[in-house]
Amino acid sequence: MTRSKLLRALTVAGTIALSAVATTPAAHAAASSCTHDWSGPQICIETDGQDGTPQPGTVTATWTNPSKSRQSATVYLTATDGGSSYSFKAKRSGDQIVGHTAPGIQPSGSTLCVRFAGSSHKACLEMINRNGSF
Repeated sequence: MTRSKLLRALTVAGTIALSAVATTPAAHAAASSCTHDWSGPQICIETDGQDGTPQPGTVTATWTNPSKSRQSATVYLTATDGGSSYSFKAKRSGDQIVGHTAPGIQPSGSTLCVRFAGSSHKACLEMINRNGSF
C-alpha cells in the first residue's frame, strides 16, 4: 500500500472512531456538591444517576469530621419540587458519617439538599436531566 493510501485509510478510520465517541452519551449524570466552610465540618451530597433520566440514582450524604463521639446521624434530604423530604440513617466510617438513599424521580431543575441532625450546614445540588449531548 502506498503512503498516501495508508494515510487516507488512517484518516478515515480516525474520523469514524472520533464521531462514534462524540455521539455516545456519557454513562452517568453523576453530580456532587460540598459545603465550603473550611473552619467546620464539611457536608457533601453526591448522586450517581443515569444520563437522560430524571432519576438521581443513589444519593450519598457525607459528613466529614463530626465529633469523635458521634457514631451515627439522621440525614434530612429535601427537594424543591414541592417540598418533598426524606430522612435516613447514616453511620460512621472512619472520620466520616456516611448514608445512602434512593429518593426516586426528581424533576429537572429541582434542587436536592442534605443536612445532618446535629449540624447546621447543608449541601445542595441542582438536578439537571442531561441527555448526553455536547
